[in-house]
Amino acid sequence: MQNKRSVERDIYIELAAIFCILVSLGFPGQFTKIYGDRLSKICEYAAFAAEIVMILTARANSWDDIELINLKRRYVPMYLYVGTVTLLSMLVTSYRSEELITCVRWMVTMLFAIWLQEYFSTEDLLRILVIAQGAFVALTLFFIARYPYYRYDPEVPGAIIGLVGTKNGCATECAFGILMTILLIRNERHRHRPLLRWFVLVGIQFGLLLMADATGALLALIVTLIPTLLYRRIRLPLGLMYVTVNVVFLFAMLTLMPLFSDFLVAIGKDATLTGRIPLWRQIIEVMSSHKTLAGYGYGMFWRDPIGVSMVHMGFNRRHDGFMASMTSGAHNVLLEMWLNIGLVGIAAFFFALLRSFRRIEEMDDDAYLFCLVVMVFLMINGLTERCLGSNYDYKTLALFLALAMGCNKRTRTVYTLRGSGSAVIEEDAGPALESAG
Repeated sequence: MQNKRSVERDIYIELAAIFCILVSLGFPGQFTKIYGDRLSKICEYAAFAAEIVMILTARANSWDDIELINLKRRYVPMYLYVGTVTLLSMLVTSYRSEELITCVRWMVTMLFAIWLQEYFSTEDLLRILVIAQGAFVALTLFFIARYPYYRYDPEVPGAIIGLVGTKNGCATECAFGILMTILLIRNERHRHRPLLRWFVLVGIQFGLLLMADATGALLALIVTLIPTLLYRRIRLPLGLMYVTVNVVFLFAMLTLMPLFSDFLVAIGKDATLTGRIPLWRQIIEVMSSHKTLAGYGYGMFWRDPIGVSMVHMGFNRRHDGFMASMTSGAHNVLLEMWLNIGLVGIAAFFFALLRSFRRIEEMDDDAYLFCLVVMVFLMINGLTERCLGSNYDYKTLALFLALAMGCNKRTRTVYTLRGSGSAVIEEDAGPALESAG
């Protein structure tokens, strides 16, 4: 009887986790145009409540087992990042109540990610992620078939926008789903399990990605697949790679791109990256003189009319209509972070990345590949798109999952032998890590 109850509880926990992930993927999305914004609020609050309940009770057999606070030393880099940003945001924001809600939701997302990768094995976590993605794809197909009026982007004829509501968002979500499904296929193939349904899911998502007509998402998919498919035990320094690529890219675009502008124009290419470079220059000018260190508060810059108006001042309404009236999105992850959490927040983010992945060689292959896919995908996507600005979407959840795995998923110990390179001894490092922090 006890085993039956345990199995039933595990099923309920899996279903609740799938629902929470489904909401982070974007559900209900455009269904709110049919059923109203109330549906979105219901789903968001239900997911928020479910995450808290699972974190507190999933491992408890009675009320006495519930631990309200269980902060483990191994996750200190994540706690410092979220804690620093939350404190700064509450000090500088002009919208205290909204900021408090945003930061609390963001903190719960972090704790939920930590709980997910502790409660489920990497294999089971991937399966749950892909099941949630499959449900999201099925709902997307139902929506575009049932409500064709909302099927396409009004500004790009023929471009599918799905449930997400924008073609770039739809394509990026499909690219992420493809990558997660490919990782699951890799695991299932090694265990000789049926693969047809997962290949069908990859095919449907790839078709939606192409129909969304978003080159950036396709590029992010291809670039992420290269190191994933070529992986042969060589570990990339994920934290250092993410920091370096983002900083070098932004510097190169702002300094080297103008040198080739005449050539690019001559061959019919946009030397401004569809207006992004002028936007980036204006953001840097604004942030260099206003709230440079602390920003405007997590997720709050685009709600601040004074800050947004300063960005608009760099553009002419007649010649730069969109840039002179846009209300969201720096189209670069570092600049988006600078607007919201300042240079101090970016430094805390970099510290969390570098510390979480400092012992990357000790992670098991499944956990490392998951972190590799997430970090490379987020890195490429964040170069020219808005990224990591939400408090509970799938990109934010995936980042926290990767950071938590970097801090926790170590099942190998690497010993360096004098004169003979390094030897790897497989072992279960969980209890040792718990005692050592």
